[in-house]
Amino acid sequence: MKFFVNIDGGSRGNPGNAAAAMVITNEAGQVLATKSKFLGNKLTNNYAEWSALEGAVAALVHLARQHGNIEAEVRSDSELIVRQFNRKYKIKAPELYEIARRVWENLADNPNLKVTLSYVPREENKLADAAVNRELDNYRL
Repeated sequence: MKFFVNIDGGSRGNPGNAAAAMVITNEAGQVLATKSKFLGNKLTNNYAEWSALEGAVAALVHLARQHGNIEAEVRSDSELIVRQFNRKYKIKAPELYEIARRVWENLADNPNLKVTLSYVPREENKLADAAVNRELDNYRL
C-alpha cells in the first residue's frame, strides 16, 4: 500500500506562534486525512517543519500497524528539512536534533514502513500550507 503525505510547518514571527500540518493522500490522489496542530509560542519555522515530519511519521506508523507493509512518499517545501532528514546537512540545534532522532528511531523500529522525504515547490504543497495557516489563524481568536 502506498501513501503520499504533504507536510508543512510555519512560525509567524520566527520565532513566534507555530503550527504543523499534514495531508495524507492515496495513490489516486484522494485526501484521506488532514491534520494540523498548534505547537506553541516562541518557536522557529524549522521546529514547526520537523514537528510536521514527526507527526506524519507517527501517523504512518499507525497506518502500517493497521495495514501491514506501507510505502510512503513524504513531501515538504522545506529544502533544509529534506536535506537534514536525508543526512546531507547536519542538525546543529539540539531541540531539532532531538526531534530528528525520534523520527529516525521510529522509522528504524518499524521495518514494515518505508518512507522517503522529498522536496516539492510551495505551489505543490498548498493543502498542507493552508492547514498550517488555518491553525495559526484559529489561535489568534
